[in-house]
Amino acid sequence: MFIEPISPIVKMNFDAAKQVTEKNNHAALPFSGILKEAIQNLEQTQEVANQDSYDLAMGNVDDLSQLMINSTKQATALEFTVQLSTRVVNAYKEIMQMQV
Repeated sequence: MFIEPISPIVKMNFDAAKQVTEKNNHAALPFSGILKEAIQNLEQTQEVANQDSYDLAMGNVDDLSQLMINSTKQATALEFTVQLSTRVVNAYKEIMQMQV
């Protein structure tokens, strides 16, 4: 038959969920790690997009949709990295303007 019975509701253990979130908070990356990760991601996506551009120019592209996806990924990674670095510079300027 195509109809499956409804399974009973399982009681959630909120203590276990709390412990998981506490572990995740302690394992958070420092800001420098996030910035390095963003730059590495940007470099990787740029390499892929550059190779796709070369393949398109040479006529070696079979899947145009994947080329467009890779190009969009590269543009998004660039925008993310620029926004992140802009926020870093703005935070630095704000800290430098503080009076001690």
